[in-house]
Parts: sequence; structure tokens; C-alpha cells
Amino acid sequence: MNTILPTGPGVWELRDHPGAKRSPTIRTVSLVKAIPSVTHMALVELARRNLLHFVVSQNIDGLHLRSGLPLSLISEVHGNSNLEICKNCHTKYFRDFQTRTAIKDHDHQTTRKCTNCSSTLYDSIINFGESISQQEFDTSFEHAEKADVCLVLGSSILVPPAAYVPQRVSEHGGKLAIGNLQLTSSAPLAQLNIHALCDDLMRGLMAKLDISIPDWELHRRVRVIIQKQRITIMGLDVDQDISYTLFSRARIRVRQGTLSKYESKQLTGRESIEHKIPINDSTGNMDVYIDLHWQGNYNEPMYTLQTRLTDSIKDVHLFYNPQLRVWREQ
Repeated sequence: MNTILPTGPGVWELRDHPGAKRSPTIRTVSLVKAIPSVTHMALVELARRNLLHFVVSQNIDGLHLRSGLPLSLISEVHGNSNLEICKNCHTKYFRDFQTRTAIKDHDHQTTRKCTNCSSTLYDSIINFGESISQQEFDTSFEHAEKADVCLVLGSSILVPPAAYVPQRVSEHGGKLAIGNLQLTSSAPLAQLNIHALCDDLMRGLMAKLDISIPDWELHRRVRVIIQKQRITIMGLDVDQDISYTLFSRARIRVRQGTLSKYESKQLTGRESIEHKIPINDSTGNMDVYIDLHWQGNYNEPMYTLQTRLTDSIKDVHLFYNPQLRVWREQ
């Protein structure tokens, strides 16, 4: 069977075979600009329908979380290049950039602090020779022992301890299905061995279940606080009230009907932006327009939020479709 991926040889293949080359027509992007695949979105939809209860991932690319899979439903046993953690209060920060700043292999401190307790943050990457997080380990095997079915997608099932998860499912009476281009050492334990690309497998599975695979949308959460003419614009994590790096810059405009009353200069700030508006609206008829410019990993166009110029706290959820290049507000 032809096991060459459409993307050509990967990093390890290129390293082990100096003569191997990628086609000049193959285009690669950085991990922070990568878009979740059909497989990622199929898993998200299965989780939404309570058909998928947990994911154990060996990937570090952050695409499962970016796809919309909740933190509570995944164990990333090798870490996540976009996730940093506080060892004191255990808060997790999912970023739009790679969090690792240390130079030495086994040094994981980053240059940032926890907004909850001011402790130093650490990247979550597991380098060769390091032990995985005990919490990730325990959670993975806890779910393995009570799983009815385990579906392996695109793994050779060779790297421990994640390689032992399918085996643990089988030992506790669960059924095992393995989807991989090549035969794996766990094949004798499986009720199904499917030799196919992950996306092809998941398209077939979802068609059999008569469940549509949703398009991926980038989800952003923005909080706007207006108090005594001071406006604070904050990027927040989708699932928790912690700061999130969203913006490159913003501009604030105030209008009363069609009449312009104020316009700020360009304001900068990655997680929050504060600005005092030199206008006191005694009529309650003025509107604030906030032009938001993003980090731009997905070529997101500017989006304008609108709200009344009155003391208030407003949370806005924005969804961006990178194929259509349009935002929608919820």
C-alpha cells in the first residue's frame, strides 16, 4: 500500500533520509496559522453530541483546542506548543503564539506571569527524556478503563505511555478500532484495522452516522467595560475569565446619530486596551464604535463592535470563517 502522505515526507523522514525532498508545490504554514482538519471538526461534532467522551492526543500543535474541543475533554500527553500553565494555581493559558521562550531543553519557564496569582508560567511541552504530566497520564488511563470504544487515528501506537491507552481499553473489555496507513503492533487487539487517511476515515464514519461535519470557525471572546467615560477592551479565553492575546491595535469612535463626536488615535495592546473618552454623554444617545484589528494569523479583517456610551459590561462572542473571510457576532 502507498503510505506516502499528500504533504510529502515529514520532519523525521527528512532527517533520516538526507536524499528525501518535499515537492516544491507543497505549501506549509506555521502551527499558529494552521487550520483544524476534517478529522478535528468531526471529533468536535461527536463531542457536542456526547458520542465522544475524551481524546488522548500525542500532537503538540494545539489544533484540537483551536478546533473547539474543550480543555476538559482532552489530555495532550506530549504538551501543547500554544499552552502555558501556572504550577501554583493550575490555570492554563491557550495562546495565539508558541509559548516556549527558554533556550535550554529542560527549562520551561516563560517570560509571562499568571494573571490570577502572579506566579511564573511554564510552557507545557514534554521534551525527550522528560516525564509527562501525572495529571494527563492519570486522566488518560482513567478514561481508557471505562471506554466502550477506542478509535485510534493516525498513530503507530509505538511511543509510551500513550501507546498503552488502546491496550488498556482492550484489557477492560472495550472495543478497539485502529485507523492508520500501516499495520500497527496493536492490530491483533483490534476489532477493526482500517488502512486509510484520517480525514477519509472520519468522512466515512460521519456519513454512516448521518452527521454533518461542521466548518471550522475561529472563536473570539471580547469584553467591553465602560465606566465613567473610561473604556476597557479585553480579549478573554473562550471558556474562562483569563486574559487572551487577541489584538494588534484598536480605534474608538463616538457618534450621535450620523454626527461624529470623537475619534481616538490608534490604540495598541495585545490583551487589553484602556482609553478615556473626553466626552460626557448626558443624553444617553451616543454610540461607541470599536474598530478591532487582530494578530492576523488567519488574515482576519477588522471588525467593528458597537455599543451605547453608558456604564456597562458587555461580553461579545465573535466567529470568523477563514474560507469566507467574514465575521459573525453572537
